Amino acid sequence: MKKRSTAAFAGICGLKTAVLAVIVLCLIRLGGQAYSFGYRVFAQETVSESPGRNVAVTISEGMSGKEIGELLEGRGLIRDAAVFRVQFALSDYKNAIVPGSYILNTSQTAEEMLAILAGQQETESE
Repeated sequence: MKKRSTAAFAGICGLKTAVLAVIVLCLIRLGGQAYSFGYRVFAQETVSESPGRNVAVTISEGMSGKEIGELLEGRGLIRDAAVFRVQFALSDYKNAIVPGSYILNTSQTAEEMLAILAGQQETESE
């Protein structure tokens, strides 16, 4: 009888240890992904080195940060619309975007693009 309960106890402890190991590994992976996402939000990396390429975009009235991010990602101006959405939400320009047509460059940071879209910074002329 004692042998059976010891084996059951060992099995339960082994199962608890395995579950705990899986949880720890998941937390490590999620932590790495969260760090990577946060780094990309604050690093302000560009898509390409200067001089880059100019791309025309049109911002419509009432476009959300998500829609602007998807537009810029689709045009190759940013790498990740989700990262841009967080940058947009944290920026001083979140309520200042002016609808219109703009020329943006792949060597600009998201902050520089937002400044242009808000009318705070002039675009470069060719």
